[in-house]
Amino acid sequence: MRLKFVLVAALAAMLCLPLTTAGAKSPKLLGGALARPDFARAVELKEEAPDWYTAELHRRAVAAGKKGKTVAVPEGVDLEIPASGLAFTGIRPGSWILFPAGCTTNFVFGNGTEIGTAGHCANVGDEVTIVAAPGLLMNIGTVSLRRNNGIGDDFALIDIYPAMQQYVNPSMAHWAGPTGSANPRFGDAVVHSGHGLVIGTGGTPRAGLVTYTGPGDTGNNNAAYGWDGAASPGDSGSGVRNATGAAAGNLTHLVVGTDYLPALIAGTTISRMEALAGPVSTASLIPDPLY
Repeated sequence: MRLKFVLVAALAAMLCLPLTTAGAKSPKLLGGALARPDFARAVELKEEAPDWYTAELHRRAVAAGKKGKTVAVPEGVDLEIPASGLAFTGIRPGSWILFPAGCTTNFVFGNGTEIGTAGHCANVGDEVTIVAAPGLLMNIGTVSLRRNNGIGDDFALIDIYPAMQQYVNPSMAHWAGPTGSANPRFGDAVVHSGHGLVIGTGGTPRAGLVTYTGPGDTGNNNAAYGWDGAASPGDSGSGVRNATGAAAGNLTHLVVGTDYLPALIAGTTISRMEALAGPVSTASLIPDPLY
């Protein structure tokens, strides 16, 4: 399955799928001898919101969310949630964002008042709807902060409605934690659980090894990292942790064949995320070791 994904990812890059691209830096680890392929590009791993999520359904979801209530998925709609995705109930790292784009949440910030995602997944003021449980949608709050400047500077915060904060769980499904925060280092094992559905594995836990750390597209030191692993559209925003349980950063881009070689996936480090979050940068410091 891993090989199948990598082949799909490489083909997607070569065919220039109609997804937003980001810039790239010069090779950091293997030297200038590695020339960037002509098809090299960084691809944001988000999906479009589904057609069945109409403006009227969104209006009802927002009204319900402000009261701490959910709305039902329309009759006849099959979200195709695999067994691995059933652990993502409520508002937690790894929740499936349905609107304004198909993405994934990362860590809980501000003692349960905010949750993060990727900056390219939403604009400030957007009202965010997640799949709260099979058959149920939950509009959880509005985007209060957004940075969308490519790899290493791609992060957003969702301000959770007071009535919805009772459903917040800071623990990562499957992996548990985070138990703190630590910037990823070369060779670290990292894991994430996102809702990319290209290969039908929304919520599936995935692992890889860090192969790049350093500046991102904006040049900020220690703001970006990349790793060898699997991901697909819908995984954007996912929280990533290391083998000790510490939050390492988020997942934002597919970087097959780019100047971030030999990484396949890249994101923004936790230190950069916390710097952007400012006074509510407590996300990775809310440990919940239980599944």
